[in-house]
Amino acid sequence: MHEEKSIPTIFDIAREAGVSRGTVDRVIHNRGRFSEDTASKVHSAIKKLGYSVNPNAAVLASRKKYSIACLIPDFKKGEYWELIQQGLRAGAAGARQYNVDVKIFPYDQTDIESFRRCCASILSEKPSGILMNAVFRDEVTKFSKVLDGARIPYAFIDNKVDGLGNFLYIGIDPYKSGQLGAFLLTARKAVESILLIRIIRDKGNQGDPNETRRRGFLDYFAKELPACTIHTVFINPNDTGSITAELESFFREHPHVRHIATTNSRIHLIAPYLEQHPDPERIVVGFDDTEKNLAALKAGQVEYLVTHRIHEQARLSIEMFADFLIRKIEPARRNHYVHLDILHRMNLDDYS
Repeated sequence: MHEEKSIPTIFDIAREAGVSRGTVDRVIHNRGRFSEDTASKVHSAIKKLGYSVNPNAAVLASRKKYSIACLIPDFKKGEYWELIQQGLRAGAAGARQYNVDVKIFPYDQTDIESFRRCCASILSEKPSGILMNAVFRDEVTKFSKVLDGARIPYAFIDNKVDGLGNFLYIGIDPYKSGQLGAFLLTARKAVESILLIRIIRDKGNQGDPNETRRRGFLDYFAKELPACTIHTVFINPNDTGSITAELESFFREHPHVRHIATTNSRIHLIAPYLEQHPDPERIVVGFDDTEKNLAALKAGQVEYLVTHRIHEQARLSIEMFADFLIRKIEPARRNHYVHLDILHRMNLDDYS
């Protein structure tokens, strides 16, 4: 019979760190005077013993208010970022009881100036922290330097720029997701050539949130199938007529290509063409379980979707950010990778 492990108390933390209970309290709530060495000992003891502060009690006692600004792309109904926003709002509803206010700042991901304006607007409101993604990687890097200088904590959701000062990233491992997509595309039979569908984004071609995933996808081919030819076609998501024309032109020239993938969340854009030109030998792989992608999967135009629980990822990001602001303790893992899921027609009904 195993002895039940007791829940550690603030006195246990004090004993482990070799300091007084009052010192532990000051470090946890970041008030009063204490040295960096003392803070390090206390935080080490907290991690070792698994101590958890009650954020509700701490906030109610201090009455301090916090704000999280969410800098995310704007969207049309049914698109990927609508699911992210729904999750953020769910997280915001839970964080409200801890005096944490969440405000969403949407920007046009085809317009770099829109992103810059949102950044300026956020800074004018002096938030406690910022949650963002990385469509415009160079601009995000510049913005992060401003946040570092202003000592405003920030975290990434869904994608990131490595080497910056964010305290947290919540999302998939984009490189591994790209590799998984390439594996699913080529696992069933020998492949001589594939078609990679890419999206035309902003006019200056500076927005590229899927760069890391695409790199993982292409690296898989370089290592496992170096002789495979990779064709690339760019499509305009705002002009469905041109998409059909682009694909018809490509397949007239390359009729034997039967493996198609995209590393963005819009595989559904080519579903009308695939429906009009059925081919039982074709294999199509996409990413993310948006409503339109799921419809294409169910109808048979798409073979696999590599995805994750998008709504849950966004809700968790607010919870973890709020916990960081309240407790002043960095997460145990800087990169909080969520699980990847593989959807097929055979398991679609069981996924929710």
